[in-house]
Amino acid sequence: MLTKLWSRFRTWLDRKGYWSTVYRVEHVADLPDPLKRDKVYVIGDDGYDWSAAMLCPGGCGKTLEMNLLPDAKPVWRLSKDAGDAATLHPSVWLKTGCTCHFVLKNGRVRWV
Repeated sequence: MLTKLWSRFRTWLDRKGYWSTVYRVEHVADLPDPLKRDKVYVIGDDGYDWSAAMLCPGGCGKTLEMNLLPDAKPVWRLSKDAGDAATLHPSVWLKTGCTCHFVLKNGRVRWV
């Protein structure tokens, strides 16, 4: 219960701009369990990436998975800077649960 309360408090601080988590890219062959709050996991093999996953920054604890394959829809583009900070395009909109809508740019969540 304390962990969930802390997560919600950090989310509130993030939204107010007092605490800003920087999301960094980590390449993996399989999605780890548990996921870290500040990571965007890129799932793939041999330089062929097919999915990106992260914990919902809204604090609900849901795992968000975004398709990176250009032939399937919807599709997202993921890039990273020299410090591995993630940029994800287009926005991510969770229509159920905590109903978060955000853009991840230069490792920072921008609420929409």
